[in-house]
Order: sequence, then C-alpha cells, then structure tokens
Amino acid sequence: MPTASPDASRMPGRARLWPLYAAGFTTAFGAHSVAANLGPFTTGHHDSLLVLGGLLALYDGTEVLLKTVFDTLADRAGARPVLLGGLIAFAAASALFAAADHTAWLWAARLGQGAAASAFSPAASALVTRLNPAAKRGRAFGSYGFFKSIGYTAGPLLGSLLVVVGGLPLLFTAMAALAAAVAV
Repeated sequence: MPTASPDASRMPGRARLWPLYAAGFTTAFGAHSVAANLGPFTTGHHDSLLVLGGLLALYDGTEVLLKTVFDTLADRAGARPVLLGGLIAFAAASALFAAADHTAWLWAARLGQGAAASAFSPAASALVTRLNPAAKRGRAFGSYGFFKSIGYTAGPLLGSLLVVVGGLPLLFTAMAALAAAVAV
C-alpha cells in the first residue's frame, strides 16, 4: 500500500498535513460547539437533563463504538477514502439538522456526526503517521493535537456566536460547510 496519495505527494513538506490538521479541528469543533449550545435547545422538553445528557453522549458514544470498525476499514481500504468518506458523512449529518431544525433530527444528526467522526479522526491520525518519517512523527502529532485543541477551545466560543446569530441550524450549516471544505 502506498504511503501517500498521488495528490499529497505533490504537496511540499508540511503543507500536505494541513488537511489532516483541519480534520482534527473539525471533529473537535463539531463535538464541543454543539455540546456548549444544547442546554437552551433542550429546555422545556420532558426530562430536559436526560435529553441533554443523551444528546451529549450520543456523539462521543457512537464515535467510541465505531472507531475500531473504521480503523479496520482504513487498514483494508486505505486511510484516505475513509477520511474523505467520514468528512462527507459528517457534512451530510450536519446538513440534515440544518435543514430540518427539529429535535428528532438532532438525534439523528448527532448519531451521524459521531459515526462520521469515528471514521475520519483515526484515518487522519493514520495519515499523519504515514506521511512523516519516524523522526518527525512527534512534531507532526503535536501539531495535529494542537489543531484539535483549537477546535475544542474555539468550538464553544464560535459555536455560541453562530447560535446567537442564527440558532442551531446556522451552527450545523457551518459544520457542514467546514467538513465539506476539508474534504475538498
């Protein structure tokens, strides 16, 4: 199996890692931007704390349960197709709620986002490994972790700003656009 895709091999040095760093940002941003803004959305629903807890756990729980499935698929089919498929699925799941704006579809969107993140997050990590010689992997993973940390930190702040401006549908639209842009 080749260690780099033909497109990535034409990119100079660290530039070929930027899409992978952006994928790390996307998963962290997706998880935390929504988590920070679900409270007001669930207020007034029956057992609102249970609904809130379920919506929070759905993304991460799905991601944890499916990571080994997508890790195996990435080993067999290649990390790049799994990465791209996961990003496209994340964009589609985000667009689902952006279009529907209903609690029932929020459950489906969070399930889809978690499943998609379980595909593209480990695939991005695998590609960081493959695209760097052993002596440079520490720095590359440090950078990957840095961009994920930016997503964890910026997610609640930027997500809240988007929700103030246009509600949860705008936030989900932004996540769909981000995932689609990273896939491209």
